[in-house]
Amino acid sequence: MGLFGRKRRRVEPYQLWSDDAERWDTFLARGAEPHTPRDLEVSVSFAKEEPARAAAKELASARVAGELVPPSHGVEEWGILMVRRDEALVPNALREAVDLAESIASTHGGEYEGWTAFYTADEKKAWGVELLDGI
Repeated sequence: MGLFGRKRRRVEPYQLWSDDAERWDTFLARGAEPHTPRDLEVSVSFAKEEPARAAAKELASARVAGELVPPSHGVEEWGILMVRRDEALVPNALREAVDLAESIASTHGGEYEGWTAFYTADEKKAWGVELLDGI
C-alpha cells in the first residue's frame, strides 16, 4: 500500500516502512523510551461485515489478540483492532504487527489504518501529567 501511489520502502534501523518510521521518530521525540514495554493497537478497516468477520476469524485462529468493531458513531466501516500488550515495540514487534495488519487487509479486502502506541505512566509523569486512579 502506498499513500497516493507513492512507493514505500523499508528503512533502518528496524526495517519499518518509511511512514511508520517517521511516526516512530515522532513518538520518541515526545518522550517515549524506545525499548520500554508498552501497549500497541493496530487497526484495519473493512467496508463490509463479511470480510471483517472472516479476517477476525483468521486472527482468532492465529491467537492474535484483538477486537472486531462494528460500525457506530457515524463511522460506516467495520474495524479490527489488533492489540499487543506490554511489549517492547522495537526491534521487531511494531514491524511484525504492521505487516500482519497489511497482510490481513490485503487478504480480506480491507485497509490498514495505522498504529497507536501508548506512553507509559513514567513517561507521562515526566510531562507533568496528573494520573488519576480508577478512571
